[in-house]
Amino acid sequence: MSREVKIAEVVTLDYNDLVAGKDLTAEIERAYGDAGMGLLTVKNVPSFIEARERLLPLARRFATLPDEVKAKYEHPESFYAFGWSHGKEKLQGGKFDVSKGSFYNNPQYDEPVNDAELIRQYPSFVHPNIWPKDDLPEMEAAFKELGQIIVSVGILVAKQCDAYVSSKCPTYPAHMLQRIIEESLCCKARLLHYFPQTEEQVASANSEDFSNWCGWHNDHGSLTGLAPGMLLDAEGNPAEGVADPDAGLYCMSRSSELYKVNIPKDHMGFQIGETAQIHSGGYLQATPHSVRGARVPNISRESFAVFMEPMWMEPAVCPAGVDPAKAQSQSAALNLPQGVPPLASRWIGRDASHPEPMTFGEFSDATHKAYY
Repeated sequence: MSREVKIAEVVTLDYNDLVAGKDLTAEIERAYGDAGMGLLTVKNVPSFIEARERLLPLARRFATLPDEVKAKYEHPESFYAFGWSHGKEKLQGGKFDVSKGSFYNNPQYDEPVNDAELIRQYPSFVHPNIWPKDDLPEMEAAFKELGQIIVSVGILVAKQCDAYVSSKCPTYPAHMLQRIIEESLCCKARLLHYFPQTEEQVASANSEDFSNWCGWHNDHGSLTGLAPGMLLDAEGNPAEGVADPDAGLYCMSRSSELYKVNIPKDHMGFQIGETAQIHSGGYLQATPHSVRGARVPNISRESFAVFMEPMWMEPAVCPAGVDPAKAQSQSAALNLPQGVPPLASRWIGRDASHPEPMTFGEFSDATHKAYY
């Protein structure tokens, strides 16, 4: 890689400290504040390692099923936000992304609402889950198990975030991020399979093309939980001994420095999203990130992300009295990677000229249009 890449110093919290309610606001500021990576990890989470090992290999097992089988679980009516999705998203330059396949569902609620009209209006938020009960029945339980573990730890991280922002901003609504995660019916999880590359693809890959597996972006929800990726060989076994130091997660700092983020396989990762950035008035900052695949032939990568986000009608507003311009500084906007739209291009803060607040649903729509 010709560009200088620094190794990020990732803030790590202990699950036991979170449960005990220890004051970790200084760590939250280091992770999510203006100088942070927008990410932290949590160690010592009970049952996490086993749940990760149960679920991640199932991403490959589903992705290698015949195309006609996988097509049974596609759902264009929700814009492929439930069930199987492959080749539906666009990367930088407008090309369709066929390098990975995703299986989306709500890890908490199989049927968040029983109102047919709400489902018709907001299919990407509240459509009932779609499970491959006939073709990979074990996916459902494993998906829900890992997703719910991540959400439960996310609530503990949210409590610390709320305490930190409250210490800086007296008008910040008490327990806001915690409330959003606990009350929302719209949590979404994504099980990803990054298809293996051939020897020819590896040989011809551009070392600067970070978007070949997952392009630069900011998560637009509130908080994203991550299970570290797993590499598998052509038989679906753990790729022991495979080393590719360039593979994995990268972040771009607000001064345009490139960082490689290494998450230990027994740690859970948490990235702050743009909605928390808005709700905190900029005290919590999302960081652009990208995932780069293994440059080793015939090795696939499996991962899992849980997007904790508000209900669609939640106002996307800064705390009372906070200038919406503070949600993203001008210097941060100028240093965004190519292809990442500035927050101000997708979100309108409430002020005298815009008295009606933008909702999270409207912000989501604007974000999807900006990227895709």
